Amino acid sequence: MRTYDECRCYVEHLVAEHRRLHRMLRLAQHAILGAHGPDRDASQADILRILRQVRDELAHHFAEEEQGACLDEAVSHCPSLSTESRRIEAEHPELLKDVDRLIAEAQDGDQSVESRIALERGFDELCRQLNAHEAAENSLLRKGFGANMNGAASSPTLTFDT
Repeated sequence: MRTYDECRCYVEHLVAEHRRLHRMLRLAQHAILGAHGPDRDASQADILRILRQVRDELAHHFAEEEQGACLDEAVSHCPSLSTESRRIEAEHPELLKDVDRLIAEAQDGDQSVESRIALERGFDELCRQLNAHEAAENSLLRKGFGANMNGAASSPTLTFDT
């Protein structure tokens, strides 16, 4: 089995991807909340633009994973993880559909309180699903690379808050 140092580039790439996705999710959250707040800091167009960016980034991120990247490298170190890796990859189309539903909701929704609350709840649920998906990826990486990647000062942290 390779050491963590030999696999570091895979982990660092995934960590950077997750950080970028989390920044985009925070922007989306601020736009969703700001569009209906007292200052109206964001518009429906802002929400749609950011949600579409999130969708594009997720699609790109998932395509990289599916084309043989970090998860495949972890599985190559520990073949027993292949079922878990396939399950994680099988979540990708559903997660993208969930973002598509949010985009449609934001596009078609009126400005009522009910529509706003539904969009906020839908976005919160999407974040919950993405966090669970990311946690599964992180677990697979820890098992595959045989290293504790959370908590050690010299290792990147693989989990982030939205």
